[in-house]
Amino acid sequence: MRFRDMPARFGLLVGAALGMLIGFNIARHWSSEEDLILRIEPISTPSVIIVYVTGAVERPGLYTVPSDARVAQAVELAGPRVEADLAKIPMAERLRDGQTVEVPVRQGPDVQVTPGAASEGIPSRAGPVPQDETIDVNRATVAELERLPGVGPALAQRIVAYREEHGPFRSIEELAEVPGISARMVAEWANLVTVGSSTE
Repeated sequence: MRFRDMPARFGLLVGAALGMLIGFNIARHWSSEEDLILRIEPISTPSVIIVYVTGAVERPGLYTVPSDARVAQAVELAGPRVEADLAKIPMAERLRDGQTVEVPVRQGPDVQVTPGAASEGIPSRAGPVPQDETIDVNRATVAELERLPGVGPALAQRIVAYREEHGPFRSIEELAEVPGISARMVAEWANLVTVGSSTE
C-alpha cells in the first residue's frame, strides 16, 4: 500500500519543487526590473547659461555665465556706464538661459542730455564747456572733468585715478583706456580737452 502511494507523493514533491523554482525566477525577474529602474540617472542641469546684456553698458552682447549666476554678475561683465541706473534692475535675481538684461539710463531733473550723446542716451550732469575753453585732462580736478559730456562724478574720478596710476595722458585718444570711456566719447571731446601738460 505504501509502495503504491510513492509515485503520487513523488509527483507532489516534484510539483512543489517546480513551483518554487518558477516563483524564484519570477521574483528574480521583478528584482532585475526594479534594479534597472533604480539605476536611471536624473537629467543633469547645464553648468552654464547664455544671457544678453544691453542698455547703459560699455560692452553690450551675449555672455556665458554659471547657471546659478545673478543679474549683477552679467551687468559687471558688460561694464555698466556711470549713467546706469542699477537701482532699477533686480541685481540679486538669478539669471535664466536666454534672458535679456536691459540696464536703464538714470533720469532726473539734474540730468541733461547733450545733442551729441542723445542718440545713445548718455547724459551730462554739468554745463557744457565753452567752445573757447578747453580742459587739460592732465591737470583738471574731478569737478572740472564733470563738465565734459557724459561724465559724472564716478567717471571723473576714474580719469583722475588713471592719470595718477599711469602718469599724464600723452594723447587725447589715450582717454579711451579709462574704464567707462569709449572711443566715441573721446571723439566728441576732441575740441573740449587737451593734454598740454603731458610729458614726453
